[in-house]
Amino acid sequence: MKLEQLLNELKIIEVRNSLPDCEIEKICYNSREVVPGSLFVAIPGYVTDGHRYIGNAIDGGAVAVVYQNDLPEYQPEVCYIKVADSRYALGSLGSCFYGKPSQSMLVTGITGTNGKTSLTYMLKHIFESEGKKCGLIGTIHNLIGDQVVDNRGRTTPESLEVQEIIKEMKDGGCSHLFMEVSSHGLALDRVNGVDFDYGIFTNLTQDHLDYHKTFENYFEAKAKLFFKQNKASIVNGDDPWGQKLCELLAQKSATPVITYGLKPGSDYYAKDLVLGTTGTAFTLVTPVAEEKLFLNIPGEFMVYNALAAIIVAVEEAVPMSVIREALATMPGVSGRMEILDVEAPFDVVIDYAHSPDSLEKLLQSVRKIFPGRIVLVFGCNGDRDKEKRPIMGRIAGAYADMVVVTSDNPASENPMDIINAVVAGVREKTDQVATVEVRQEGIYYGATLCGPGDVLVLAGKGHEKQEIMKDETLYYNEWDTAREAVARLKGKSDN
Repeated sequence: MKLEQLLNELKIIEVRNSLPDCEIEKICYNSREVVPGSLFVAIPGYVTDGHRYIGNAIDGGAVAVVYQNDLPEYQPEVCYIKVADSRYALGSLGSCFYGKPSQSMLVTGITGTNGKTSLTYMLKHIFESEGKKCGLIGTIHNLIGDQVVDNRGRTTPESLEVQEIIKEMKDGGCSHLFMEVSSHGLALDRVNGVDFDYGIFTNLTQDHLDYHKTFENYFEAKAKLFFKQNKASIVNGDDPWGQKLCELLAQKSATPVITYGLKPGSDYYAKDLVLGTTGTAFTLVTPVAEEKLFLNIPGEFMVYNALAAIIVAVEEAVPMSVIREALATMPGVSGRMEILDVEAPFDVVIDYAHSPDSLEKLLQSVRKIFPGRIVLVFGCNGDRDKEKRPIMGRIAGAYADMVVVTSDNPASENPMDIINAVVAGVREKTDQVATVEVRQEGIYYGATLCGPGDVLVLAGKGHEKQEIMKDETLYYNEWDTAREAVARLKGKSDN
């Protein structure tokens, strides 16, 4: 693609040296990836600044540079394009370079503290049940139909990678894309250049305040998604921040807003819930009818996700018969309210819950579904929002019969410092708490506390396959750890 054609996407402040009449072979923001004929975009980062590596990019063959900060020198053989925000420009350039792929797909973006992953999988399953090929971008991995694509550990990749994978999805025959959109991704303009048809707001609760600093900043980052819609904004009407978003959109957006929840008053709501270990039966109330449905994933909070998915499907004219069958056959989502199949007299539940609200909703659902005692094993991440540690401890102490506080990615912090901060919160509610620093041993200890009919809840890890320590990152698997704990317990009882 010609450089001049790419630059039509930008609001340019200044151009130094003449535009070369050449094809741009590649767009890069990492100087180590530059090839001859590249356009290099210098992005200021949190650890380093891409402007420092412009010389390396030129040495690697970059013919043009997009930048935002004034430079100490400008080489005469290279074209320099100054913009106000090079990170924002990267998304626009990537979209153009890859042929604006999102414009030819139905794209739904999901944002919120909790529920994003489960909701993307629900939407994908519903539309695949109607015969559509779907793409998914999210926390666990990216999917092109059934093909797994590595997400490099990011819920929302950098904008250039977002455009590249959407192009791969389009070329692979996908007509629909369901995308988790994190607050970091929105704040850092990683979805600039993506044309969204629907935006879904699940909820807003305490998380990522180490990055956003205040709830208001966190909300403003999430709200950015809802000024990008072509068809509708779909909002959890039960959530206070969802209500605030509705008020904001009424003032500043012409896009229709559709609300959902478990309380009458939303456009779509669920009533008469019957919770069970295999799923939830409920009555769906829409603006025009009522439908009896069964969701094949347990947990009251999962019904919220189902409601949002139903709205997108109804808006896209998916027959209710298809929606009903899809919900009834919905496969579980990895590490989300996942009931493990183990040979034990107690149940084991694995869930990614790692924020105060998600932990509370998890334990509320477990309490309603399982009759026995709740033994909870969990921890909090290191190098993250420290304020939520005692809060999560208080929630654990309020809902669980026994709490085992252990490690969960302590990173650069002392694991016991994190554990003690959580325990301080637990002790405000109960003295039924123990500490075990090593997570594998904490889970085994939790298993030893379980009697017949009890439930062992393992929260925080979910699908994650690593334990991040100060000096190393270790492979970790919550499912294997739980099964090994049960096997150890069984071996001990057999002896």
